[in-house]
Order: sequence, then structure tokens, then C-alpha cells
Amino acid sequence: MLPPGPRAPALWQTYRFVTSPASFTRAIHRRYGDVVGLNTLVGKGVAVLEAGLAREVFAAPPETFATVPVLESIFGPNAVISVSGEPHRKLRKLLNPRFHGAQVKGFLSAMQRAVRTHLEGLGRVAGRGDSLALTDVTQAMALDVIIETVFGAGEVDRDAARAALREIIHAFSPVLAGGGTLHKAWFPPWRRFVRAQDAFDRLIGDVVSARRARGPRAVEGEDVLGVLLSARYDDGAPMSDVEIRDQLLTLLLAGHETSATAMAWCIYHLLRHPVALERLRSEIDALGDAPAPDALTKLRYLDAVVSETLRIEPIVTDVLRLCREPFTLGGRWTVPKGGLVAVLLVAILRDPRVFDEPGEFKPERFLEKKFSASEFLPFGGGARRCLGVAFAEAELAIAVAEIVSRWELELASEAPERSVRRNLTMGPKGGVRVRVRGRRRREPERRAS
Repeated sequence: MLPPGPRAPALWQTYRFVTSPASFTRAIHRRYGDVVGLNTLVGKGVAVLEAGLAREVFAAPPETFATVPVLESIFGPNAVISVSGEPHRKLRKLLNPRFHGAQVKGFLSAMQRAVRTHLEGLGRVAGRGDSLALTDVTQAMALDVIIETVFGAGEVDRDAARAALREIIHAFSPVLAGGGTLHKAWFPPWRRFVRAQDAFDRLIGDVVSARRARGPRAVEGEDVLGVLLSARYDDGAPMSDVEIRDQLLTLLLAGHETSATAMAWCIYHLLRHPVALERLRSEIDALGDAPAPDALTKLRYLDAVVSETLRIEPIVTDVLRLCREPFTLGGRWTVPKGGLVAVLLVAILRDPRVFDEPGEFKPERFLEKKFSASEFLPFGGGARRCLGVAFAEAELAIAVAEIVSRWELELASEAPERSVRRNLTMGPKGGVRVRVRGRRRREPERRAS
């Protein structure tokens, strides 16, 4: 039996959640509690709004759930975000070691180089008084990070790559995220997205062919493409070109947008909280004039700032699963086979039972307490937790550190930003408009007399 919930039609409930997830979640939580019946274009089932119940979902055997069809439609049938069951287990076993630890550490210098190169452009607008949308800066910067880390110094034409990547990002309309109903040739936004996918496929096909033609040493390069080309399943089989394409599209669409948006939100909250900004700058300054990227990723307060940003401004609002078999939740509610289970991250990350003063930006909470995996879950949870967590956290730490330690920015308006749907993720409606005052001058260290 499913719990009570709103009686509105599936189209209306989907529209409300896709366009205004925070207000929709607050409304149903206030009226129905921690488990709510839902009826959406993806399916009928339950919404989970409490950490303990989310733990039950993420602790269930992986074969309990399948992904929603909309993911395969967008990212491809072989993407790690799309597959379920045994194919997902095999793919995660193959990819997990290649996006953690030493492998990600090998990407850090490329990340820092791309960030620094791009930020030099701020000097052209410094001191002019004009405002710019920080999201424009962070999206372009995150795109350069993707190109640098995915393709390295290889054979890709960077201008062509930027053009193809920007087109597929801009072609993805938020209306496509609500379900596969509109993923049809007669729907103009879907046609545009498919055309952009085709251009992306040609780019990746050309680059992969050129890399393979250079021989084994090129295939085993230290960039992401080299990592994927050199990966081998347990039986010794390599990933197919189609599998590689699907993973790279996932990294681009899911990774680029989330990182760029999180960078902008992070700077926004630091500019609104000068005490936190100065504390962070002091921590970074202690590393010297040219801190190594690896050292930046180990800074505790910087990590707390990033975590608090991801908590208070969740980029991804939900985790959706379809039941392959009946699933009992909380010992009371049973979701039938084919039913939807939606873990609403946006509710759990702002739950006052877990986070004191959840609407306040307080990075120190992550220094004072360690939250469980079902309480702090901006990257999802369980066997399907985001594969690129280590990559994303490193990128965020390096980018935020480089911005705040080297540049003086100020918000162009005191009006608070509002989170709105941007493609697959949520982002600041106004783009976080800032003015660049100039390069930051570090305070000279005081010497004892």
C-alpha cells in the first residue's frame, strides 16, 4: 500500500517538482510527513524525505531497483548513470578505481592549470565597475577543466571541442528532464538535443580513432580518455567506443553543469559571509604564494565550505529509482513492482532534525560533526553514488581556492539569489552577478620583533 499524497494529475506534480522542487517538497512534507505518495510522468510511487528512510533505500540490494528510462534516453544505454543490475555492477567495478585516489590525483595539475588560465580573463574587466554573471565564468572554466582532463595534450581541436560541448549543454532544455514523454522527433527541443548529440558523437569518434591510431602508448595516456581506452573488464575485454562515448557524455552533462553551478554558489555564499571568506583565505595563504593543487584538496575549512555549499544549495534535487520487485519502506509502506521511489535530497539536506539552522550558511558544522552518508548526500548514496565524487570535490576545491585567494570580487546586488531549474540541475536565477575589483593583495606576514 502506498502512503497518502497529493491528488493532482501526474503532469502537474511533475511540473511542480521540476520547476520548484524546494517549495513543492516543503508543501508535501508539511502536509503528509516523511513518506509521501507521488504520481509523476516517470511513474507512481513514493517520495522519501527523511535520512533514516533514505538509508533503507540506499542499503537495499542493487538488483532491487532499476534506473528511470529518461536517463538512458539522455545519456545513452551504456552510461554508468543509466544501466542497472549486473551491467551496472561490472561497469562500476571497472571504473571505480579509475576515478579515485591516485588516478584523480593525476588530474589535479591539469585542473589547476585550466582554472588559472581561464581566470586571467578577469583582469580585462577588473576595476571597470561592470558586472558579470559568475556562472558564465564558472561554466567556461569548468568546460576548460573537462577538455584539459578528458583530452589532455592529445589530438583534439580545442575550439571544435568547446563548440560541440557548448552546443550539447545549451541544447538540453529543462523540459526534457521531466520524463521521456517529450523525447520525440516532433518536439523541437528534443530534435535540437539529438542534433547536438550527433555532433558530439562525431567529435568523440574522431578523437578516439586518432588516439587508437597513435598506438598503445597513446591509448594508455594519463587523461580521462586514456583511462577509459586502457580499461579492461575481468575477461580482458576493452570498453567499446559506444561505451566510452556514453561515459564521456555523462561526465560532460552531469559533471560540467554541477561543478560550474557549485563553484558559483560557493563564491556567492562566501561574498555574503565575509568572516567565512577571511577564514578561508587565511587557511589558503598559510600554504604560501603558489600552493600545490594536492595541498588545496586537503584543507579542512575549504572542504567544509564546499560541503556546506552543496548542502544549502543542492545541485541535484532527487534520486529516482524504479522497483524491480515490491519494496517495503519503513516497515509500513510497500511500493509495487514498477513503482517509483524518489529520495528527495533537497528535503534531507535541509532537515532541521539533522542540520541545526538549516537555512544558514555555517561551514563550521562540518568541522564539528561528521554526518552519515544518508544525512549528507549531495551525490546520492548506496551502490549508485556518483562515480565522479572525488573528481568533483577536487575540482571545486581548486577552483574556489584560486578565485578567493587571487581575486577581489563583490556582489553587484544585495538581493538574494533564487535557485531555479537549469537543465538537469538547479542553479542561481541571476547567475550570481559580481564586479571584479582587481587582483587580491595578500597581507604581509607579521614578524615578531
